[in-house]
Amino acid sequence: ELKGLIHEKSKAYKESAECYEYAWRLTSEKDPAIGFKLASNYLKARRNLEAIEICHKVLSAHPRYPRIRKEILDIARIGLRP
Repeated sequence: ELKGLIHEKSKAYKESAECYEYAWRLTSEKDPAIGFKLASNYLKARRNLEAIEICHKVLSAHPRYPRIRKEILDIARIGLRP
């Protein structure tokens, strides 16, 4: 997770997403904070479909996590439209 943060600070979103993917798998896809960071980096790396998938996983496990819906999910959905 910390390595992902370092890459994120240097604006290397692809590498950051890879680090957060690893952390997400280690937490059995249950930690909403890591899911949020992963989806955010997917969004910044223009991988909108993956960001939407992570948002759905986080919201299914933690339905009262509204920040991810407003800040990532809605923006990623808009980005998918031509």
